[in-house]
Amino acid sequence: MRVKPIIMIFILFTIVFFVPFSVASAENGQNVWNGYDLEVLNTYDSQLVGQNSTIEIIEDKLIYNGEYIVKNKTDKTIEVILGLPSNNLENVQITDRGSSIKHYNRNGSYIEDKYPSESLPKAAKWHTISLWLKGGETRNLNVRYEAKLINDSKGVYSVRYNRNKNLMDSEASTIVLSLRDFFPYNILDTTGIISDKAIFGSNNHLLLEMNKDSEILGLDYELLDKLSIDRLDFGSDKKLKNIAASFRKKEYDTVNTLCDEYIKNPGDPAFSMVQIQYVKAEAYRKQANFEKYFEFLKGLDFEKLYPNRLKYKILYDADRILQGKVQDAQLLAIMKSLQAQAYTDNEYIGKWMQGDGNSYEDDGSITNRGDSSPNKVKEDSVVAKTIKHLKLENIIYKIKAFKYTPLIVIVAAFLLGYLFGRRTKKRKNTISYYTFKR
Repeated sequence: MRVKPIIMIFILFTIVFFVPFSVASAENGQNVWNGYDLEVLNTYDSQLVGQNSTIEIIEDKLIYNGEYIVKNKTDKTIEVILGLPSNNLENVQITDRGSSIKHYNRNGSYIEDKYPSESLPKAAKWHTISLWLKGGETRNLNVRYEAKLINDSKGVYSVRYNRNKNLMDSEASTIVLSLRDFFPYNILDTTGIISDKAIFGSNNHLLLEMNKDSEILGLDYELLDKLSIDRLDFGSDKKLKNIAASFRKKEYDTVNTLCDEYIKNPGDPAFSMVQIQYVKAEAYRKQANFEKYFEFLKGLDFEKLYPNRLKYKILYDADRILQGKVQDAQLLAIMKSLQAQAYTDNEYIGKWMQGDGNSYEDDGSITNRGDSSPNKVKEDSVVAKTIKHLKLENIIYKIKAFKYTPLIVIVAAFLLGYLFGRRTKKRKNTISYYTFKR
């Protein structure tokens, strides 16, 4: 039987969309780090009444420090079993008044059998402790642990922290993300954050506070500086790897020499020359040779950089140097374009520009000379601005992350194929025709 072309088209449509969604779903499930609060396991006579926690992230390392207040609600002495769900936690320490409490390692099935409860999170491993509390007694417990974060194939790190739903006084509790050696351009997306309480402190220290009404705190980020240099290691030419190695050793003169040699004689036709030009510019910036840095900056095609959001790092670095004072028309156009994208594409780099950055709106003192160079930054079209305004990329990301997206796509594709097939058949049955007889 011959398959109708329209059905074939929709089958191909399904395959094209289904595969990326499936891969994305698999990656999200495997690489997202999930953290949890301490939980009361064995009794309703005690309750966690408050907490004060800090989740510190340094590149791919997470350090948790939390203080919990547990209270005996009765006038009798009771035993309280507390559990901490574990997601590959390391160096777990639980202390009471400065003294370490022995904790036991349990698997998830043990917890489910011994302490069945719908409200408990599902975790493969747990750490449990036992406390004896006198009638009406409250106790302050400190929990500290570390965890190694793993990025996905695109270099994105994802952190999700789940607040205890049974916490008595959530208004008196705080959970803070402390991001060390971090920059606003590193952030891709956040969940459950109080946006107007973001603090960009000194020494590249970023503080974000969890919304008290939210049950989940989420952070997706990428280390743009590292990714831009690691990209060279994937090239087929050994010279690219040598450039990356020299950059990591901070041998910037060597980096510039190797970049010049590669530009004259490129050995990997699939590798973007724009990335080499960026690395050379970055080496000049590291040496505080800002004249050379901006010279190479003006020749970059920002849309060909890897990762694409590397342009926000350039915006940040250039603004730190320029401090809002630009005498070059082409450089001003670059800063204006990048700043406009920062406002619409990325919440936190935009917030940084509004609070600590500078404005690059043309005040008329600098005239645009109409440079027709192909490397000139072009103003966004109306369509591009509309797409950015609607944050189309973010919408697509949310769709991909939705659990049932692959199933919906399959059903929709076959349903459309079926309807079009029915419509085509119906039209064939109703077309008038003539029979000629001799």
